[in-house]
Amino acid sequence: MVSRRTMLPLALAGLAVALPAGAAQAASGGPVAHSSGGDAPPLTPAVVAVPLARADKAIGNAADAVEAGNGAQAVGPLRASRRYMIRAYRGAKFLIAATPPAPAEEASAASATRKFVRRARRAVKASHAAAAARRTGSSWAQTSQTEPPVLADTPTAVFSVFQGQYNAATAAVGMLADVQGALLARVQTTLNTAIVLRNRLVKIVAAASPPAPAEDAQAAQDDVTTFDIVMPGVSILLGDEIQQMQAAQQDTSIPAASNAVLTNALAADNQIMTQVNTLWPPVTED
Repeated sequence: MVSRRTMLPLALAGLAVALPAGAAQAASGGPVAHSSGGDAPPLTPAVVAVPLARADKAIGNAADAVEAGNGAQAVGPLRASRRYMIRAYRGAKFLIAATPPAPAEEASAASATRKFVRRARRAVKASHAAAAARRTGSSWAQTSQTEPPVLADTPTAVFSVFQGQYNAATAAVGMLADVQGALLARVQTTLNTAIVLRNRLVKIVAAASPPAPAEDAQAAQDDVTTFDIVMPGVSILLGDEIQQMQAAQQDTSIPAASNAVLTNALAADNQIMTQVNTLWPPVTED
């Protein structure tokens, strides 16, 4: 189970959205780490960055409490995580409403889309690396020089909200084997909140910026980021989340009540995956 000590660096890396191999420094307000010689990752606007960081910290505290066998101490952080996820979602809605859609002729080509697919895959790997680092006690943050801050564009910022929902959902799934009764219900609420908000956000993105026809999404400007570019990355996050749930369902140590929660969550995730893949078909890397 990923604890607060390793989850918060992942959260900060997610807020910067660019997730290189080193992820981010585990220091509040500290510089975001990036590969030597690379560009500084853009900073997510505070309207979503602040609630995302607090949501990840809260669910990390809950995971720590569950792991320590102090279920009562997990209730407050779990409630807080739901509250902050909702705030991040509302922040994403605000950014989408305040940003006019990019003209069709500026839609990015498949090569730009692959950038966000790779970014999502790095997010998944970073999440797994955090869990491994916690088990070994090693540090997986990589420091580097700081660069002048640059705010992320709206599609990139919204992608960070999808990543925050992924963080919350996978952390909740990781707790299901160790909770029961009222605490199970609270973990289920956190998991369901992440899934419901993700479903709503996918629909909001589709309504605000309808996917461009394939013939209109060719040979575009590389410096323009659109939702057509970032949304295929959401399916990468969903795929890892679904795989985690499927593996948990095969774990005979998980109580029947927790397994029922997984069944419902898995069905919802598969529906969202179908929707995302239909609107923004997956791309393959060269």
